[in-house]
Amino acid sequence: MAILKKREIDNLEQMSGEELEEFLESFPAGQYDVEDLFEYLEDKLEREECNHSLRFAMQFMMENRLNFPKVSSWLQQNGGYCDCKVLEQIAPAWRKVFGDGEDFS
Repeated sequence: MAILKKREIDNLEQMSGEELEEFLESFPAGQYDVEDLFEYLEDKLEREECNHSLRFAMQFMMENRLNFPKVSSWLQQNGGYCDCKVLEQIAPAWRKVFGDGEDFS
């Protein structure tokens, strides 16, 4: 029987402040970079349909000199296989934990 690895995004809600700080320190992008990515994707997907790739996420990461291989790998491991799935699967959980304006970085 295969062992299912729990997605890291699902664990964020259970993390304490110190654990969240450690998570962000190890994450390949800053807290506000990720939030800006979500806003960028929302703007782009208002005008164009998702083509079921990370094309807009890739554009954002390249423009902002983020570590594309590591960030895109993390997005995909957490259900963000394309731009619209990043917004559906990752953004709500991220915003639930970090959306109150508290700076964990």
